[in-house]
Amino acid sequence: MVLVFNQQRAIWLPLRSIRHQISVLLTCSGYANWDIGVHFVDNERIRELNRTYRNKDKATDILSFPFHQVTRPEVDLPKTNLEDDMNLGDMFLSIPFILDECKQANESVPRRLPVLLTHGICHLMGYDHEHDSDFKIMSEREDQILQRFYKAKEK
Repeated sequence: MVLVFNQQRAIWLPLRSIRHQISVLLTCSGYANWDIGVHFVDNERIRELNRTYRNKDKATDILSFPFHQVTRPEVDLPKTNLEDDMNLGDMFLSIPFILDECKQANESVPRRLPVLLTHGICHLMGYDHEHDSDFKIMSEREDQILQRFYKAKEK
């Protein structure tokens, strides 16, 4: 189940469309039947989460909180059909922060959102980018998911 929470007021978000995008991204990543929570928040909330959980007192675009403790991406996720185990976790996206990034890059939020959601999903699957080698592996997985997503969108 895809749960989407809009807790920001910077812009109107087409939640039904976003929920559908997330479902397609989950399918493209191989986790179609897994639960995920996506929270759209403001800079104050994401800064509070970043300070509390990462000791970084600043806003950011996205934070991910995996449900499962994974040391090897995707390998350590449970291979099960038990509903209680089929939860990837939650991600928080700061829409004001993303808006600023989009303005600087001359990019639209609808174009940027699938990339950020894919990034968050990869974190929930256990990928990270602390080291260059990890960054390369995560980037390749993100590209793979996004290619499938854009191909599915064309149909």
